[in-house]
Amino acid sequence: MTKESLRPFEIIKDYFKYLASLGYSEIPALPEFLTLLGKKKALPEDNWSELIERIYQCQDCSLFRIRKNPVIERNWEGKKLMLIGDFPDREDDYYGKPFSGAIQETLQKMLLSIGLRKEDFYVTLAVKCKPIAGRSPDEESLLACKKYLLKEIKLLKPKLVLALGFLPPKVFLEGHESLSSLRGRPFHYQETMILFTYHPAYMLKNPSVKRLIWEDLKTFKKLYDDLF
Repeated sequence: MTKESLRPFEIIKDYFKYLASLGYSEIPALPEFLTLLGKKKALPEDNWSELIERIYQCQDCSLFRIRKNPVIERNWEGKKLMLIGDFPDREDDYYGKPFSGAIQETLQKMLLSIGLRKEDFYVTLAVKCKPIAGRSPDEESLLACKKYLLKEIKLLKPKLVLALGFLPPKVFLEGHESLSSLRGRPFHYQETMILFTYHPAYMLKNPSVKRLIWEDLKTFKKLYDDLF
């Protein structure tokens, strides 16, 4: 082993001495040391602010290297509905909020058609960071963000969720069913009911699914009326 390869151990040794000089009897659970030791700080049980901070600091997949901002909604108070999209686009990445760009107009029209608005929902995404342009997030990124989405549901406790796109089913269902076979049928996740359908961006590229989305939205509205 060369002298150069010993250098990291010398740095850690010096840092331990420094902590001891400050009076620490234990190693503080700093993110850098948790990463070094292969451990992750537990997600907060009931604190939105800490969850948002965790997402901002997250480096659990490679997307943190290319993102401008992780995308997370900050308006959760009083919301009983959740809307889940796929992953951020360029505008979402810039503003740090889901459905920030031109697609929000299409989404709003979809929701208004059944008497609801985007503002009625807590809006989030299955993957919080924008992938390389033209690519969908890989399994590593989806798995890294899964814990955050499930924690959002645990904190919000929504009665009803509208999930848009191909990624949300992969979070909640272990099988390999296609979205076309899942859409329009309510699924239960703990105390929450989830309805899957196509993403508005997919509809703009594939107008043939517009009728299917309309059918799913009517199903969602009926579930909404029954629950509320």
